[in-house]
Amino acid sequence: MPRPCVLCRQRSVRCDGIQPICGQCMEFGTTPACDYSSRAAGSSSTTSTLLQKGAACLSCRKKKKRCDAKRPYCTACRTSSRKDQCVYEDDAQRNLIQCLVARTRELEERLAFAEQSSHEPRQGYRASSPGRVPVLQRSSLPTEAFGGFPVWKPPRTDWPVPALLTSRTTLELFRDFRLLFLAFSPHVGVQLTPAASDAVAMGDFNSPHVHPSLIHVAQLQGCMIWQESNRTTSLATVEFIELEAARSLLTADTAPLIQLQIHNTLGLYLLCRRRFSEGSEQLHLASEVVRRHGLRFVPSADVWDPLVEYAPADEELVCALSHLLYINVNRQMVLGIPSDLGIEYEQDFHTIPMMYPTLSRTSLTIFRARGALLLHRTRQLSARFNALPTCPWELHLAQGAQEEQPWVVEYWSLLEEVETNLANLNPALLKASLHPELQPSTHGLKICLIIALTVEAELHHLAPRTHPESRQHCLNAVLKLVGIGKTLTASDYEMLDPLLGICWLMAAEVAFTENARPMDKLSAMNWATVRSVLVACVPVLIKALPYLEVPLNQILERAAALVIPA
Repeated sequence: MPRPCVLCRQRSVRCDGIQPICGQCMEFGTTPACDYSSRAAGSSSTTSTLLQKGAACLSCRKKKKRCDAKRPYCTACRTSSRKDQCVYEDDAQRNLIQCLVARTRELEERLAFAEQSSHEPRQGYRASSPGRVPVLQRSSLPTEAFGGFPVWKPPRTDWPVPALLTSRTTLELFRDFRLLFLAFSPHVGVQLTPAASDAVAMGDFNSPHVHPSLIHVAQLQGCMIWQESNRTTSLATVEFIELEAARSLLTADTAPLIQLQIHNTLGLYLLCRRRFSEGSEQLHLASEVVRRHGLRFVPSADVWDPLVEYAPADEELVCALSHLLYINVNRQMVLGIPSDLGIEYEQDFHTIPMMYPTLSRTSLTIFRARGALLLHRTRQLSARFNALPTCPWELHLAQGAQEEQPWVVEYWSLLEEVETNLANLNPALLKASLHPELQPSTHGLKICLIIALTVEAELHHLAPRTHPESRQHCLNAVLKLVGIGKTLTASDYEMLDPLLGICWLMAAEVAFTENARPMDKLSAMNWATVRSVLVACVPVLIKALPYLEVPLNQILERAAALVIPA
């Protein structure tokens, strides 16, 4: 057979092989392109195998690897066991557009329904489906009471902003949102089983291990963290869609634990977005779920057995209740608003180390709740000490150990709890700082340790003035406190726990009061270092906690008027 020219070979037509110009090229007027050289054939075969720009899968494009764009999985992803990451931009965009169109139609129906019934008071959020039952009820809580409620913000990280950020959010970005939520889930009191975590990470709405509303909450919270980290607000529409989806999927027959987790997470999200009325309403709804279903830390007496291992759902409930208790105690100390939970929940919380020993030593949520309770009890004990007509230590030393004063008995009991908490916190912080997967919990554990050290310093400060061991323990606790505070950068204060402002005020009061007592030269130098660090942190604290500006400025005033004893 005659050898075809390159152009006929590309067109897949019969070539007569006549050189220098074949009959086909002569007939169609393409004589300049009629070439029989091997170089042209090689170059044409090479260029024919090149992909068009943007045809490679997202995984290969991200890793800058060669991709053959085979469907459903390219060769590179199939050989490296990355089939779950082999997603093409056209498929992701098409699926996302279909979801957004469907969601937009549902929102338009709900808006039309709301406009038709605008003359009636709105009692809840309705879904487009007539079978759904509205469950979110408006509360009678005053809006102005929560105007200054301190909120948690995620830290600013060094993740780069993509060079091209458009309104088209890919499925890969939604997966990043869910992974961010799983990394920071201890900050919102959500603990999931491995199967539920995998379902959330994959966005499996049909999984029996996780409620679909929780996946929407994960995408909502992760989207907020991603935007805070990248200093952008371009995905506000995505947040709105995910928030409405999480609300609409909650029904009256949803499991109480799921309702509690959703309300807790939505409450903190809305508070972070400065929507204080809606955020406080979600927290109120969480407390209503706890009371309505009788959720408690302690199981019923007929089934409780210290030798029985509890189900993962029990640990999830403990974390959710601990987070709600932390929010209530925090709000009570900062704003003076009474807790929605009764005193029995604070009493039941102390049984967690006996019922769940491992969880009690590892959970950031439980550490935060325990620190808030210890700080609250210490402040109450200090207030009672100042209100007593006589010093309880004088009566204690005069009467001996046979007849201890009630205040002294409570003092020793509280000090033992604080030392036990510190013994659990220190190894937990070291372990988290050494493991990359536990890195998101490191900052929260540091703040928990600062709170625990503040309580320890305050308790030793309340000890007899002539007791040298208590004076030294007080100095050591405050030195450790400011040492951890010095490791916090300006960006770390974006995630500031509101109790840290109270800790700084208490530590400053201890430092200025101890300065007036007789001490040796070395102790005086250490206390001077403590005061300088406390004063240096005040401007950053005021910026992060503007509602504590007045008391924090008093630290600067006292430092300026301080007279160092000779």
